[in-house]
Formats: sequence, structure tokens, C-alpha cells
Amino acid sequence: MAFTGDLTTLMRDLDYRWITTVVRKQDHRERYGTNATNPYDLALTFCLERLLPLLEDDCQTEVTLVAEARGRREDKELELVFLRTVNDGTSFVPHERFRAVTFKLVFAEKCRNVIGNQMADLVCYPVARHVLASEKPNLPYDVLEPKMYRGRGQVRGLKVFP
Repeated sequence: MAFTGDLTTLMRDLDYRWITTVVRKQDHRERYGTNATNPYDLALTFCLERLLPLLEDDCQTEVTLVAEARGRREDKELELVFLRTVNDGTSFVPHERFRAVTFKLVFAEKCRNVIGNQMADLVCYPVARHVLASEKPNLPYDVLEPKMYRGRGQVRGLKVFP
């Protein structure tokens, strides 16, 4: 219990903001059928669209993203989506905005215990539980919710699709 209490205090008191995407895979497959995009690719694109305003708000012109390695082929595919997004933009964010920031993507195996990836794991599970069952009590999400990135008067840190 002491560990959980200490972890809750740490997550409440640390200075950070989070951005995440929840892709409802089954709904996505049912809605888009054979045209459904890989959920990991979608999540990366949606997160980059939300990360960019945060970087702009903070006048940050360089960022390194650390993705959890999933295998050579999967990493290459995700890297291509990343490069396409930051070089070409998206339907919602023009490439000029992305090109104002120097983006770098590196992959790290889970066993490397990258602190940012560990924190992402601590955020993602409570957020997923909140999205899937928002009516149920979720103390971890209640602690995390104030840390969600909000910018320009809108909530920008959480994307649920579809």
C-alpha cells in the first residue's frame, strides 16, 4: 500500500503533461473494414497532431520521441508513418507547422526501462479504463486528469477514435 500511495503522490506532484490516443480497435475495424488503418499508426499520427501545439505553446523547436520497440518490421512501419506525418503533415495540420520543429524518433526495448516510457505506461492504463468505463470509480485517472495537456482553450491531450 505504501508503494501505491507514494506512486500516486509522485504522479500527482511531478511537473508533466500527457497526451494519449485511445483507438477502439473493434469499432475501428467494424466502421472502416478493409480500409481500417493500423491502430498504432493512427495513434502515432493523432498524438503528433496533439503534441505539435504543445511544442508550439512552449516555443520548443526540437523533440526526441522514444517509442517502445516492437520488432524490426513493426518499428520500420511506424517510423515510415512518423516520417510521413512530420514531413507531409496531415489533413488537419499542414506540413509547414511540423517542419518548424526538428523531430527525432528512436526505439527502445522495454527492458531498457526508459523513464518516459514507464510514465507513459502509468498514464495509459488508467486513461484506457476511463474511456472504456467512465462511470466506474478510477482514482488513478482522477490523479492524472489535471495533468492532461490543454491548450488554446480546448482539451488536446486525449483523442478517442472512433
